[in-house]
Amino acid sequence: MKRDLHASGVRRGGRWMAAVVALLLALVALPARAAAPAEGVEAADSLAADAAVCFLNMPADVLDVLPVSSRFKMVTYWEADSVYHAPNAMEGTSWLREVTPDFLDVQITDVSRMQIRLLPLRGKKEKIVMTVYTVGSDTHSPDSDIRFFSAEMKELPRDRYFKEPRLKDFFSLPKDSPLSMKEIEEKIPFPTVEYSASAADTSLTGRLTVGTYMNEDDYKEVKPYEKSGIAWDWDGKRFRLRK
Repeated sequence: MKRDLHASGVRRGGRWMAAVVALLLALVALPARAAAPAEGVEAADSLAADAAVCFLNMPADVLDVLPVSSRFKMVTYWEADSVYHAPNAMEGTSWLREVTPDFLDVQITDVSRMQIRLLPLRGKKEKIVMTVYTVGSDTHSPDSDIRFFSAEMKELPRDRYFKEPRLKDFFSLPKDSPLSMKEIEEKIPFPTVEYSASAADTSLTGRLTVGTYMNEDDYKEVKPYEKSGIAWDWDGKRFRLRK
C-alpha cells in the first residue's frame, strides 16, 4: 500500500532510482516544455511507451492547473511507493490514483480527474495517447471530455478515433414501451456522459449521468429503460461500440 504524503520525505523502492533517472532525462528541457510542451521529449518512442511521461508532457491547456514541476514530484513519489498531494492552481491538491506503463489516473481537484491511456496502432510500432477529463461527482452529474494526441503530444482529430454515442445508445426500449425514443430525447435535450478508460485493457466505458439534474418525475419515467452503461473496444484504429 502506498503512503499518503503531503510533505517531503521519500521512501526508496526497488524501481525508484531507475525510474527517476529516466524521468530526469525526459525533463532535461523542462523550461522549454513549459512554453512548448510538445517539444519537451527528444524521442517520441519513450513518450509513447510510458503513461507517466505522457502525464509530464501533457500540454498546458489540457492540464493548466498542475505545473510540470508538481507532476514530476507526484510521479517521483509514486515510484518511491508513496502518494504525494501536490498543490494546484485551484488552491487545492492533486494526487495520483493509479499508474501503470499504459495507464495513469490523476485526481486533479475534488471534482475533477483525468485518465491517460496509451493505445497501440494496428500495424505500427507507435502508440497514440487518449485523455479522459471528467468534471463533476456522483452528486453533481459528472461529464467527460475525450481527446487524442500523437506520441509528440500534438492533438489529433477526435472523430478519427471515437464517434460520440447517440442518446438512444444508452437506452433499451421494449416494443411495448409506453415511452418512445423521441419522448426521451425531449426529456433529455442536453445529456451528460461519464467516460472511463481501463487500466487492464484498451476498452472504454460510458454511462449517462442525467439523474441528478433532471426533473424527478421525468427521470422516474426514463430510468427503467436506461442501460447501466455502454462500452467500446479499441480495434487498433478506432473505438467500436460494443454490441
